Parts: sequence; C-alpha cells; structure tokens
Amino acid sequence: MPEDPAVPERHLTDFEHVLLGWIATGPQSAYDLKKLFSATPASVYQPSPGALVPALRRLERRGLVSVEPDGTPGRRPRRLYRPTEEGRLRHHAWLHQAVDPATVGRDLGLHLVRFVMMERDLPPKDVLSFLAELAEALERFVGSIEQYVASTPLPGLHPLLALGHGVKVHRASLEWVRSTMTVLAAAPVDRPTCRPADRQVGRTAGRRLLRSGRGGTDDRCRQPDAAE
Repeated sequence: MPEDPAVPERHLTDFEHVLLGWIATGPQSAYDLKKLFSATPASVYQPSPGALVPALRRLERRGLVSVEPDGTPGRRPRRLYRPTEEGRLRHHAWLHQAVDPATVGRDLGLHLVRFVMMERDLPPKDVLSFLAELAEALERFVGSIEQYVASTPLPGLHPLLALGHGVKVHRASLEWVRSTMTVLAAAPVDRPTCRPADRQVGRTAGRRLLRSGRGGTDDRCRQPDAAE
C-alpha cells in the first residue's frame, strides 16, 4: 500500500535504488534477490544480511513494487516482486540523475551500477552523456586532490602516499571512462537484435576491444538493415 501522502516522502537509499533497479529487470522473489546480493559485487550496497526484506516492504508500501504469487507449476509457492509504473519512473529518474563532482569519489561504485543498468533502459546517447558527466566530475575531483597536495603542508609521509593512491585510482577510473566512451561511440546507434548466444559473442568481442583500446562491434550482433 502506498505511503500516506500527508507524510513527507523520504528519499530512497542507495540500496533501495539498486534493489528497485534489479527488480526492474524482471520478476524477482526475495530468494532470487538474496542470491544476487550474496554472490555479486552488489553485496556492498546491502547494509546487512537482514536488510533485504524490510527494504522490499518499504518499496511495496511506497507503491514502487507490486507483489504477486508465482504460479509456475511444480515450484514452491513464492512471492514475486515487479516494478509498478511509478517504480519504473523512479528507476529511470535515478538513472538520469546528474553526477555530482562533490561526491563522485564516494559514489563511484554506485555510478558503475547505474552504468550497468543503463544498457537495458537508456538509449546510447544518454549513456554517453552520463559518461561525459562522469569523466568531467572525475577530472575535477582528481584536480582538486592534486591542488590540495601541492598547496598544503602535510604532517608526514603517509598522508602524501595515501593521497597519491587516491589520485592514481581515480585517474585510472577516468581513463576507463574515456576508453569506454570510445568503444560505445563506435558501436551501432540502435540497440542490436541478437540471439542470446550472439550477445555473448558481442560481450567477448567488447572485452577484447577494451583490452586493446580500440572501438568496434561484432558483425554477428548488429542491427539488421531495413532491406534484409
């Protein structure tokens, strides 16, 4: 049941946003989601092992997900969570949220989760715009650290080394963003219509291209011409 409109709406937590995003990919049971958060890097956004079910209930109360029984024959009864129309709108708004240079260092992992989810939900031009924002924010963030190091007397060697680590890590992230923009800019404008096996071929080719620093796409996973 949606929350009382008279009560000021609380912003979704990072975990709730990630949870809603995974539910938006298809019907999920609490058990499915528990496996996902225990077996993938997404686990870093789960505050505690017991946080999942309360978060699902909060999303349901706010009208962002609906719950229905799974009618698959031969399976144990379970509840499936699906996004409501409002939930999909909220998820898309989160994907379109601007990158804040002031928090890009703290939120970098969350931006990468958004990037993963964008492949399914956003057109390529919006993904490239997001990456351009991310690159600009990272460049400003790294520049601010370097300026701080150059202008501030530090109380010892260790602070200097720690800040140097931060510069190297975020410069590496910046280079990744730039190379990813090159790869995606060279891909077809329209999303390809591929069989599952072809998608795997495309992903493998993409990994090779990322390692080589070149852009490109696999002809076996391309948008058919209108004449075909």
